[in-house]
Amino acid sequence: MIYGGRELVILRNSLERELKIIEYSIEKTMEKLKSFEKKYNMSSEEFYEKFERGELEDSQEFMLWASEYEALKVLKKDKEIIERMLRSCKRENI
Repeated sequence: MIYGGRELVILRNSLERELKIIEYSIEKTMEKLKSFEKKYNMSSEEFYEKFERGELEDSQEFMLWASEYEALKVLKKDKEIIERMLRSCKRENI
């Protein structure tokens, strides 16, 4: 099915809204990570490496920190994909 101009404008607008939601989610997730980093005096990257190697206990708080770190990676990847899609829309003058 080929879409016309109006459908493509709706698609672009939806992508722009989704990008704003993702950027907000990234900001909030980073705030949570900074809180953990300050509390435990280590970067999220360092924590996650140690957590994955089993060098840290499986406390509920560490599991939450790990899930926030994993969520940030997914959010950043989604942001990258949407930005690429929006650049494609701009190239096509949508």
